[in-house]
Amino acid sequence: MNLSYGQAKTGGAGATDWAFGTDLGIATNFQTNLNIVPNKGAIKTTEALVTGSGYSVGVGLIKCSSTGGSGTGATFTCRTEYSVGALIANRSLTFNPGEFNENITIRVTATGDPITGSTTAIAGVSANGTAASFILSALNGVINKCSVVAEGTGYIEGETISFTKTAIEAGFGAGNVTNLPTGGVLNVGPLAGDISGSIIQIVSVDGGSGYTVGDTLTLQEIGSSNTGTATVDVLTLDLGLSLNSSPNNRYPRAVKLSSGTQAAPKTIEFVGLDDVNVIIGGFVIGTVFPFSFKQIIDAGTDAALGEITILY
Repeated sequence: MNLSYGQAKTGGAGATDWAFGTDLGIATNFQTNLNIVPNKGAIKTTEALVTGSGYSVGVGLIKCSSTGGSGTGATFTCRTEYSVGALIANRSLTFNPGEFNENITIRVTATGDPITGSTTAIAGVSANGTAASFILSALNGVINKCSVVAEGTGYIEGETISFTKTAIEAGFGAGNVTNLPTGGVLNVGPLAGDISGSIIQIVSVDGGSGYTVGDTLTLQEIGSSNTGTATVDVLTLDLGLSLNSSPNNRYPRAVKLSSGTQAAPKTIEFVGLDDVNVIIGGFVIGTVFPFSFKQIIDAGTDAALGEITILY
């Protein structure tokens, strides 16, 4: 065993002294060790995309923030289904110009009086879109507004949605009649801003921090007032670089006291190289005790600071 020592330090308040409760390592060089560790829960990859609705279509890629899970700050670049999606609730759709779309009226059958009011929610007919419902409104007998109630799915920008004479009259209630001829329809056509798309692909992710594998996140389009409903699960976390110089530190290998007797020995509380606290007694004046440690803790030490010399 090598019991020869180099540098010695005595406890005190000087610049070269050591103090209770401080790391006593001396850097042997300025080269740091590089350890690869999870980068504070940053998201690397995702899975289980639920496409949802409530996103812009026809604009290429969109940027989404996220809510849910254990972390914060993750953003996603997403691709939406082009020009196909759910209608946006409460949106007023544009009437198509055409033979039956101007001055379509609704009147009381018995008296011919014009109606001011709205239908109950009624269905429209579309080649691809399904499950949406609508409310038609009339002012002084003229049908002048079509509002989306249920959003449905699969609607396409510019594709006609039609309302039959039977559906309109039923929606306004028994005893009312439109001037649509039998077989005639009232047509509306959703524009790009009337359709909320679904997310079909996560293109890239800026991973944020604090997430855990399995977190489920809801995606919200940045800058949009529509509520997005798409969700995605965290599959893997990114790996970052963490610098750690502590393995290059040189720690004390022994201790010597200037106090303590056989009748009244001293006790010292150490923090070992394994970061475990240990209290050792029986120290007497002048004895060198070989033991490698990181710190000396005053709580379990009855020798004064200036009575303890540490040896490297």
